[in-house]
Amino acid sequence: MAHVRKSIRDRFISTLTSNVTLVSSRVYGTRVYPITDASLPAITVYTGSEASSRYNMGVTDITRELSVEVDCYVKATDTFDDDVDAICVQVEEAIAGDFTINSLAKGATLIGTEINFSGDAEQPVGIAKLTFNVRYVTSMADVETAK
Repeated sequence: MAHVRKSIRDRFISTLTSNVTLVSSRVYGTRVYPITDASLPAITVYTGSEASSRYNMGVTDITRELSVEVDCYVKATDTFDDDVDAICVQVEEAIAGDFTINSLAKGATLIGTEINFSGDAEQPVGIAKLTFNVRYVTSMADVETAK
């Protein structure tokens, strides 16, 4: 098995691959993504920071707050805003439809969206970064099983 964090990330990837039709299954589980004109639009999914605390004194459960980042890449054209918003709609609705991340989490909540441009790729791209807070619980002694 794997850490619950990896299982959550993998479930995000499979949920978005199945439901975000505007990216034609170009959903990648990495923060390093070679952006080319032919590979757009696309999504990358990765985990960021995670905070944890004891669930209750005397209990060996840990409540965890995981940041899952979903970056949506589109060509930077005159329709960029509309294109990125359309993909964000599909991402947000897909995750809302699997709110407990296949029962791995207590819930996933969108906590922020940042929209930027980048000229670092083969062509300029627009990027929408959606940050989800995913709350889940594990035992201190078993981080591979969600509670």
